Amino acid sequence: MTDISVGMLGCGTVGTGVLTLLKRGAKQIAESLNVHFKVKKIAVKHPDKKRDTELTENMQFTGQIENVINDPSIQIIIEVMGTLNEAYDAIYQAISNGKSVITANKELIALKGPQLTRLAHEKHVDLYYEASVGGGIPILRVLSDSLITDQITGLTGIVNGTSNYVLSAMKNDHNSYEESLKQAQELGYAETNPVNDIEGFDAAYKLAILSQLAFGQTINLKQLNRKGIGQITTEDIKGASRLGLTIKPIVIAREKHHELYTLVGPVAVSRQYPLATVNGVENSILVTSTALGTTSYTGPGAGSEPTANSVMSDLLTVTHHLLLDESGTSFNIPVNHIKEHSLLDLPLKYFVAINETTVDKLESFINHSEYIENVVRINHSYFLIMDLGQGSGHILCII
Repeated sequence: MTDISVGMLGCGTVGTGVLTLLKRGAKQIAESLNVHFKVKKIAVKHPDKKRDTELTENMQFTGQIENVINDPSIQIIIEVMGTLNEAYDAIYQAISNGKSVITANKELIALKGPQLTRLAHEKHVDLYYEASVGGGIPILRVLSDSLITDQITGLTGIVNGTSNYVLSAMKNDHNSYEESLKQAQELGYAETNPVNDIEGFDAAYKLAILSQLAFGQTINLKQLNRKGIGQITTEDIKGASRLGLTIKPIVIAREKHHELYTLVGPVAVSRQYPLATVNGVENSILVTSTALGTTSYTGPGAGSEPTANSVMSDLLTVTHHLLLDESGTSFNIPVNHIKEHSLLDLPLKYFVAINETTVDKLESFINHSEYIENVVRINHSYFLIMDLGQGSGHILCII
């Protein structure tokens, strides 16, 4: 039996999930890999806090990250702190110290992933981050391994459970945006400060990671066309429904003529589209490729054990490399340099919501425009499907 010494940075929801799965799967891991994982040290903000003794027996809690990353006996670091700069410094030092690293930190990987991957390769250690996108969905391994011989041409997905829960509640329960967000917070699906989720930052980080693996392109997040869901109203939801559409928080990346078109934000999809029925905190990612066409990957996008399961998958991969002396790898990332555009630069159909302050001015336009395919009126607002996206009011592209 080979002992593998592990250190953890953070022990919140995901960290506790990792400890739970390590304990639950110890026998199976020992039988299949002949390995025993020993979590030696865990760095947390409050090391004296009372914890589940069954999970944390014989583990040392410390308030100093350095006590973990500089311990020469620790072989693998699991980072689940969720910060940016502190996590980057810790992972950089851990890799420099010759330790393989597993992280669930999407912001870190989106912004600093290529630099850390290069450093890990130089130091002959592993860096894996399956849990950074899609919670329990093994989407990064699919892109990196299963589709490595295929040519990916598009990604479309729901990758933020908070935004999807809010829009689902607005549609299914007929609640306002404010009521739906409050309900999400009460159920633990939304942070007290939900800006990262609601304004699309979280989804943008995840799209950046997906694009690295699918297209070899690191998206310029400053230029990315990103919108939040805060401007969506119950009237918009009703208008879309009357037109056979559902509004979903979508990320899109499409390669066309060797150029990449991207978008993050609320999008109107037909009721028949696969993502239309993905509700609550579920995530789903559609991958379009030359050989397979469109394949779908759906599952829990957050939560203690689903996310921890992805961490465990990386842990077993890293351990396998350690045992075979093959460390120094990460996900297979192609290298490409292609021009980026907003998806809105392509000819698309649009769902347009026109509020009552502009209705009178547009009555004639609505009655005579050649671009309008369908229109409905609810109270004092018009909702239209247009084949070109120009005009005042609230506009969402249709995919």
